[in-house]
Amino acid sequence: MSKYEKFSKEELIALAEKQDSELASKKYGLVWDAEREPEQVVLDCANNLPVLKRAKGKEIRTNDGEDNVLIEGDNYHALTVLNYTHKEKIDVIYIDPPYNTGNQDFKYNDRFVDKTDGFRHSKWLNFMAKRLVLAYDLLKETGVIFISIDENELYQLKLLSDKIFSEGNFIANLIWKSKSGGANDSRFFAVDHEYVLVYAKNSSVFKLAIDLKAEVTTVYNLEDKNGQYGLDRLDKQSIRYAKSLDYEIIGPDGKSYLPKHKDLKNPNASWRWGKNTVQERYKELVFKNGSIYTKNYKKEGSIPRSLLIEERFGRTRTGKTELFDLFGKEIFQNPKPSKLIRHLIGLVQGKEIKVLDFFAGSGTTGHAVLELNKEDGGNRKFILCTNNEEIDNNGNSKKHKICTDVTYPRLEKIINGYKKNGNGEKVDGLGGNLQYFTTALMKGTKNKDQLRLDLTRKCTEMLCVRENIFNLEIEKEDYKIFSSNKGNEFLCVYYNLFDTSRADFLKDVKKLKGKKKVYMFSDDGRVDRKPFIGAKDCDVEEIPQKIIEVYQYLVKMNIPVKSEIIFLELEKAQKKIFEDGEKDEGARILRIVLEKTIQKIAQKNSISIFNSKLKEEKIAILNDKLKESKVFNQVVWEENKTYLTIGNNASHGDYNQYEIKHVENFYRYIQSLLSDFGI
Repeated sequence: MSKYEKFSKEELIALAEKQDSELASKKYGLVWDAEREPEQVVLDCANNLPVLKRAKGKEIRTNDGEDNVLIEGDNYHALTVLNYTHKEKIDVIYIDPPYNTGNQDFKYNDRFVDKTDGFRHSKWLNFMAKRLVLAYDLLKETGVIFISIDENELYQLKLLSDKIFSEGNFIANLIWKSKSGGANDSRFFAVDHEYVLVYAKNSSVFKLAIDLKAEVTTVYNLEDKNGQYGLDRLDKQSIRYAKSLDYEIIGPDGKSYLPKHKDLKNPNASWRWGKNTVQERYKELVFKNGSIYTKNYKKEGSIPRSLLIEERFGRTRTGKTELFDLFGKEIFQNPKPSKLIRHLIGLVQGKEIKVLDFFAGSGTTGHAVLELNKEDGGNRKFILCTNNEEIDNNGNSKKHKICTDVTYPRLEKIINGYKKNGNGEKVDGLGGNLQYFTTALMKGTKNKDQLRLDLTRKCTEMLCVRENIFNLEIEKEDYKIFSSNKGNEFLCVYYNLFDTSRADFLKDVKKLKGKKKVYMFSDDGRVDRKPFIGAKDCDVEEIPQKIIEVYQYLVKMNIPVKSEIIFLELEKAQKKIFEDGEKDEGARILRIVLEKTIQKIAQKNSISIFNSKLKEEKIAILNDKLKESKVFNQVVWEENKTYLTIGNNASHGDYNQYEIKHVENFYRYIQSLLSDFGI
């Protein structure tokens, strides 16, 4: 028996109307339960501020170049910090997130999500959406993100990424052959591949480099040892066209040449050039060993292929072998091979790019960047973020910690060199520098002045990461001065609101020879730059207001407007209007409820409630955006405008143009809005 048979006519009508309203408010795309179980690490940021702490004694330095960065901690907290230090500064992001196979590979709120969890996909989407939104703002306009995934979440990830990066910025879905032999992980097919989704920040300005190491698969691209290309080919076009290119060429030796591959199996083999072209460019041909080559058709690489099936990209076993050579045991489950990531990063133009991996795991991305730099003399830098959970190679026993026992030791060995496991062969280090940080949460306070003072003291390491300057030169009670590895750039941080030690600080700053970035504490968001006029090549910026603004923006963006607040205020309005008859106060409260409701609807439809200055968008403008996106129809849009006006008038005093009945209708309208949009 259908569960609907016991429903009354009124109940069925109400259910149909509710479904109609929900469908009317949905656009094509991905829909999931985003609020059933919020993620705790995200909620933590509502009352605490993420900061970085430097892990002393773990610095690695082999040259005077800029430093790479390893951040241990939850990647949501790390990405929050990076939204201040590296906004729009990252060229490439590569991530290998949990695949959500249900085999204890994905934790949500400290619990593994298994295949029986009815909200398995919703939890994964909540987890990924929050981090991809943060990552989006880190990319340069010319930036690109590569995301490894398998079939468990491929299709959900594609729709999610279309929403965050926009469908027009989708570049490709690469297929990587992860296993070279049989695979026993499927009931019907041997699954031997995974995927890499590729999105640009802005596809109109994004450029991909030529793949110089592409293996050639056609006769057209075969070359001899001198890099000369054969003139003959196996034609794939019409027989008629092939026949027009099937003719005899007489070489300088007087011998007759026909297309080399012309035989009974390939009757349509032909020359690449027509007869007239051969006559015009005869001197460019090279006749050698019974074949004809062109002198001036040199290989300059090829467009990257979407099928990553060659051995040069490595397999999962390749990644395991790399770690075994370093540690002498299987220490991490399913690491990606550095060959794969090296290929992807190498396709991005530029040798001084910044690479981010916030699911760094065993540190393969850092390994790949260092190898690529060694190979082509590049100066790429990486930022890796990973947690320090206790795992073993099966992913379920507490035996060692990811960052301290795998990621960091791997990078240290790759940079400084190591003895290869098994034969004791000495492997030279690739060189490079590394700074190690951990994430921490600074408890918030309602005292804004105290909050600014506390954050200013604790944001120094963040400023070091922002400027890539880490060497402490001067440390006083009220200020610190750091130098770059080359000693030609300086980071100067002043903590005191009062000028008791400012003269000494200015004196030390003016002694420095080189570029100087000065951060001054300010309680009102302003700083006096006049005292620094005498300091050459000096840029002054206030702290910590910009950090606070970024954090506040991210909190409001990623933590949805709470429905209970809306209904609590609505209850207050009901009492004022229907019991006390206070139309002005009731309308004023209802305006607040309507604003929160419109914001809630915007968030449910992936429309930002913030403007370009990271401030909350005006409700009138947000109302217009929802209409433009077809979330609101003409009637709802106009009703919102009408009632927002009534609420605004009420907040400025008693107006005679509306009566208590209008406010009562205002209340009923909000009730219908909440119902129609499933709040």
